[in-house]
Amino acid sequence: MKPYNLQALYVRPGSNDAMSTYSGSSRDMNGRDKKPSNGMPTGNSPPPHQPRFQPPSIFQEAYLSGILHKPRDILFLFRVVSAVLWSVVRLHCIELPYLIATRFKKSTNQKPAAWNWFTSVAFAIIRTGANQVRTIGQLRFIGHGIVAFFSFLARFERRVKISSMIQLEVHLDVLLGPERASLNEVRETLKEHGSCTETMNPSEEYLESFHPQHSDGPVLANMPDEVEPTGNNGSYVLKGEWIEALQDPEDTRPRSTTVVLYFHGGAYSFCSARSHTKFLAQLVKEIGPGTRAFSVDYRLAPENPFPAAIHDAYAAYLYLTDPDNAALTLSEDSAPHELSVDPRDIVVGGDSAGGNLAAALMQYLVRYVKPAVLPHATLLLSPWTDVTSSVPAAHCEDWFCYCPGPVGTSPTDKSAYLEFKLTNFTSKYLVGDEELMLNARNALGVDRRWEWYTHLSQHPLTSLAHSNPGSLEGLTDTIVQTASHDRLLDDSRLFAHRAGRENPSRVTRIEIYKDMTHVHQLLSFLFTSSRIATRNLARFVERSRYIRDEREREQEAAARVKRGPETYASVLRRVSTRDAKKPEPKVIPAFMTTNMVSERSREDGVEWVLVEQNGKEMAGDVGWPLSVLIRSWPTHVGDGQREE
Repeated sequence: MKPYNLQALYVRPGSNDAMSTYSGSSRDMNGRDKKPSNGMPTGNSPPPHQPRFQPPSIFQEAYLSGILHKPRDILFLFRVVSAVLWSVVRLHCIELPYLIATRFKKSTNQKPAAWNWFTSVAFAIIRTGANQVRTIGQLRFIGHGIVAFFSFLARFERRVKISSMIQLEVHLDVLLGPERASLNEVRETLKEHGSCTETMNPSEEYLESFHPQHSDGPVLANMPDEVEPTGNNGSYVLKGEWIEALQDPEDTRPRSTTVVLYFHGGAYSFCSARSHTKFLAQLVKEIGPGTRAFSVDYRLAPENPFPAAIHDAYAAYLYLTDPDNAALTLSEDSAPHELSVDPRDIVVGGDSAGGNLAAALMQYLVRYVKPAVLPHATLLLSPWTDVTSSVPAAHCEDWFCYCPGPVGTSPTDKSAYLEFKLTNFTSKYLVGDEELMLNARNALGVDRRWEWYTHLSQHPLTSLAHSNPGSLEGLTDTIVQTASHDRLLDDSRLFAHRAGRENPSRVTRIEIYKDMTHVHQLLSFLFTSSRIATRNLARFVERSRYIRDEREREQEAAARVKRGPETYASVLRRVSTRDAKKPEPKVIPAFMTTNMVSERSREDGVEWVLVEQNGKEMAGDVGWPLSVLIRSWPTHVGDGQREE
């Protein structure tokens, strides 16, 4: 193997000089750990922190900022313009005559029968433009346009208060205290076995600790170190945005205490909290006056690969529930809000990659943090729960969905990884982009990148839909919304199936919207179904809150019985006031008065719901059989036993 010039790659922390010494690999030519007589790997000990690589050049920084300046970007812009023009010409000159002949009752490649003409033209432009993206710079260039467009629409939202530029200083070493305590046994075992845990030269046992397999149930997976340095003091700044629903004189509902912790989508690589302001403003108003949402600008890949986003999500959760935590230093802008939110009033949500992050945060809390109280509900919009694109829908040629696909490769097919022609967003998220920013996972060539990719893509916090049986236990009430033309339809269906089977005491609901696309909830200016979906999310939050309150009443009553008979004084007090108080009429929750399908499947306990364009619900499912989705994951042995 060709030796790498490590001196040119990174510098020692706290020094401006290139790192002068590194004794080379602690693995032999066959990839096995070299062990001396004491059982420990050979080679110099790694630096006390991850090595700091040479920073990106000014041109790489510009590209990461979405400023196009390379010759191939001229070709990209030409391809976008040509594809958009061709799609419009095709729609008007080729498909329109056929649509007129069929009285617009038949679908074509670019126009579903249920869409109006304006929506079809708009989606033809969006879809053809999105399919031409090949690099992170091009993606973020388009992302700037998306953020600007939705920020403009958010200006027209009324009865909401928006507070931007909320900043938190996060002290990473303190933040990771609960995680390290939970993983102490795992890491001590690795240490006893002499496994090399150096990021640039990991042993096979260390890599396999990220996705442990065990026949008796889930085993706690190890967490990799962050590969990009934070500030000199081990801190970084996390930003976010508050959206609050103000009181409407015509709205007689009581003030809500619900707080939505939301994570935006964008393949972990682009978009921001600002791109979702309009949608969250509509959501908090639907839930009720007083409802607040905190939208997080988590650190993006490829600059900050996994697990940086999960740590940011946990930091945002601490900001809500424990603002005085030593892991956080609040800015003046973050202080005026009513902090220290009761965890039982929190709802975690996200779309696409943000849906993956929301579900991963819930699992991170259950497995690594172990708080006494969890958020009472999770809202997942087209969640990206299979980052390897192993399920069939990721490879379908659906003209209606703007979401590109596939966006990753199988964790067992190295040749597919090396020959992948499209943008491998999963690789950007897990190992970074070696062309734009070197780090300890991607600096030593494609073989080392593949080693990290194949193991981290199997981590239970990345491919949640394919994690070991039992790994999703502990989730609270969960709603998953997807669509019949969603490229991540199978991701959503498989995750809902798993979540329902492993959490039978909780409500797991999946809504599949007919003739809709990926994260259509953000497109309320185009689709009636988008507004219906947002209303259904608010209805689910109310339902989960009602179930939570009823469960707490039952627990309180059981605790009273367990404590023994009441005192004479308390009985006398209750009897004396019984006749003076008239029983108040029981208020029927609004979600119970609608035509809501709430029948649970006997197979997995999930509420499988199809939603028409007009909002009508019916029990049902679409797509490939679940047995096919379960067996699509290539790394599990005996997957067929999961259905038993």
